[in-house]
Amino acid sequence: MPGLAACRDTPKARAAELQKIAAVRKQELARRIATADAAPEMALPLAMWIMPPQLREISGLALTSRGTVLTHDDNSGRVSEIDPKTGILVKAFSLTGNQKEDFEAITIAGNDIYLMASDGKLFRFREGADGQQVQFMMFDTGLGKKCEFESLAYEADSTRLVMVCKRILDKEAPKELVIYRMPLPLNRATFSVIQVPLKQVVGSNKWKNFRPSDITIDPFTRNYVIIASHEKGLLVLTPDGDVVRSEPLPGDHRQPEGVAITKDSILLISDEANVKPAAITLYKWRP
Repeated sequence: MPGLAACRDTPKARAAELQKIAAVRKQELARRIATADAAPEMALPLAMWIMPPQLREISGLALTSRGTVLTHDDNSGRVSEIDPKTGILVKAFSLTGNQKEDFEAITIAGNDIYLMASDGKLFRFREGADGQQVQFMMFDTGLGKKCEFESLAYEADSTRLVMVCKRILDKEAPKELVIYRMPLPLNRATFSVIQVPLKQVVGSNKWKNFRPSDITIDPFTRNYVIIASHEKGLLVLTPDGDVVRSEPLPGDHRQPEGVAITKDSILLISDEANVKPAAITLYKWRP
């Protein structure tokens, strides 16, 4: 796919240049999607977009109603909007005061956006304009002593946030995949828990563990789609906790941290910079 050309002298010229690049990329992507539809047995990437330097530590992904995705940095409350069909950065805004946390996941629930820290703290705010700082409210789930988190999604059918434990902090706990579900509005007393034995999660794979790095909701089946960076694995679960399938991620990913599925059946996987630059890779999604 064509790369971005050097910047021109004026914002108007730059905008015109980006529009041309976007048109070419969308056309090429449409051609590749048609090819993938004709050869469903192939799992080759449809495209891979290299991220700008400020997104070196790109983490979670969240789809907007416009078809773009929001993503974030690991260590600061800065949110970027990207067009997944072109890989072009649309805008970026941040939490007021340049909030610093170990941010690991992002999701959108109606008009609200949630950033989640690894200790289970949730930061709720509204979308901002390019360069804007936005006010936020923080909610402590109280789960930071139980789990380290990297995965967050909004389950619209049940109006709840879904949080997947990456690492259980109780060393005596059974080997399980643990998922917490918190109805909105947030209340510590109302969350529920799903526990799936690790043996069922691993299945026939050679993994010794499964440490989730992000979750999304399949827009077609409403199943939970979870990826694990260390295992380079993909897990599909029903909302009841039944394993639909567990398998290696498609393609070659060094540090996959974010996942999303578009309404036109494209699987998005974001990788942090690790030897190679940070990137978002697109695949044809087949539920």
